[in-house]
Amino acid sequence: MQSRYKDICIALINDAEVDMNAARILLDSKIYSKSIYHSQQCVEKMLKAMLALNAIIITDEHNVSDKLTLLFSKFNQIKEVIQEARKLERHGSRPRYPLFYDPIKPIWEPSKEYKKNDAEEAITIADKVHNVIFNFIKEKYGITK
Repeated sequence: MQSRYKDICIALINDAEVDMNAARILLDSKIYSKSIYHSQQCVEKMLKAMLALNAIIITDEHNVSDKLTLLFSKFNQIKEVIQEARKLERHGSRPRYPLFYDPIKPIWEPSKEYKKNDAEEAITIADKVHNVIFNFIKEKYGITK
């Protein structure tokens, strides 16, 4: 493995951990939509860290779980975590922006619609994805940061 890919992986993991901390702080501050956003960012960066170790660098996509499925289909633990990651991928940009495309429907405001349990669930998923992927990277690639 080239050291550049390893460095990218470590940078993504470090930033994912910052997102995880932000998600917890925002949950404690009752800013649930942004907590969900940072949980999703943590998951996305952990998935991209694994891809980087396989010389796949993705900067312009946010839903990357399918690419991991192809690479790690024989690892049951990773397949399970990918299913969890998809739950957060489905949120997309919803936690970040009001939705107002359909003039017939009322404006959907994430800061009013997302609740505490939504943010807690997102953090639980992000924690699981982070821990499983970090341990996998440590065991398979010997990276401990």
